[in-house]
Amino acid sequence: MPRSITKDRTSFTRAGSVTYALPSPPFSSPVVTITLPPKSNWTSGLHWHEDHTEYLQIVRGSALVTLDNRTQVFTSDNGIITVPRFARHEWQRASAEGEDLVVKEWTDPADGQKEVFFRNLSSVILDCTKDGPPKEWWLTWQLFVVFWGLDNYPVFLKMAWIPLIGTLLEWVLTHVVLLVAVFAGKMIGLSSVYAEYTPSKFFQNSAADSTMKNSKVG
Repeated sequence: MPRSITKDRTSFTRAGSVTYALPSPPFSSPVVTITLPPKSNWTSGLHWHEDHTEYLQIVRGSALVTLDNRTQVFTSDNGIITVPRFARHEWQRASAEGEDLVVKEWTDPADGQKEVFFRNLSSVILDCTKDGPPKEWWLTWQLFVVFWGLDNYPVFLKMAWIPLIGTLLEWVLTHVVLLVAVFAGKMIGLSSVYAEYTPSKFFQNSAADSTMKNSKVG
């Protein structure tokens, strides 16, 4: 599928759902700002990171945040939310009504991977939906490859309730599913990072990191 040239874009919007505002100029800041308008049903999905500690800061509105097994409403009054490596987490609007929810995200290490992730995630979705409803299996496959290469591990089946081994089972299932997607994707040239989506100044390093990780697959 031909890919759009999006490497110079500094924002991506899915109408009625979400806007990702990226640093301008690219990679000038580690912070990505995410805005959810009223009635948005966008959610980050329950996931974890293995190489980064993530930070969330509510700028405006209220967010329903799950961190490990605790879910609560956060506002700007709560300050910075720390999401440790391997911590299962998810966030979304606390209510369909009211003002925009505006959230800043960044990571430690501040290696630019957060921006690379949102650039490639958003561009894959853009290209898969620009001609109408996507082929869901194709979009999902592409996203799984992005998730694996850019440190975003979705929880496919909640099993943390199982004593002692629940989170381990979640980890195993997620890694198996993503590895199968990556292995099959390598055969047809799927990648976590694309030159069309990532500013050339940063593409080489990001692609090298992703390739090194993907080399574990095959």
